[in-house]
Amino acid sequence: MKKEKLVEGFCCGDLVGVLMPSIHIDEFRSKIGKDDNIIVISFLVNDHQAAMDLVNFLEIGEEWILDADISSSEIKPGSYLVFIELLRRQRVIEQILKIISNLRAASGLSPEDWRFRYINEEDYHPLTAEELKKHVPLSPKSYRDKVIKPIEDMKALSGIQTNEEYVHDNLIETLLHASGLN
Repeated sequence: MKKEKLVEGFCCGDLVGVLMPSIHIDEFRSKIGKDDNIIVISFLVNDHQAAMDLVNFLEIGEEWILDADISSSEIKPGSYLVFIELLRRQRVIEQILKIISNLRAASGLSPEDWRFRYINEEDYHPLTAEELKKHVPLSPKSYRDKVIKPIEDMKALSGIQTNEEYVHDNLIETLLHASGLN
């Protein structure tokens, strides 16, 4: 009897009806690094096995995906969040669009279906490079200026002790550069 190799992966249509065409960016904290250095993308999948398969696909699919994971419990009955962590750099826009391109192929959703929301903004925006550039901080400094500084300013105004200011760490920058991550 001849044994055949079993090959599995996502094919066109595998995620039809189970993947929601909206992503949230930086709504959740990074589990592997500082939030000013890591972007966390999350989206909803309406099937546990599909979400687990998608996490596996993402983790082995691209070397620039730092981590992918699934929520430990249901967000609503039968629905789970999938998280992706990426390095916060200018190239992250291309990376997000590549991920979405793969998800579109597996879900049958068109580019016009996709939307994103940054942190706790009320509105969703079309998922385009231009809109991502407008709303998402693409460097650690721009994240600190947009997200951390306003919080620290509010704390200072209300008399709450603020966190220490970020100190540039040459060793970390050297390691990131040597690894090709920045």
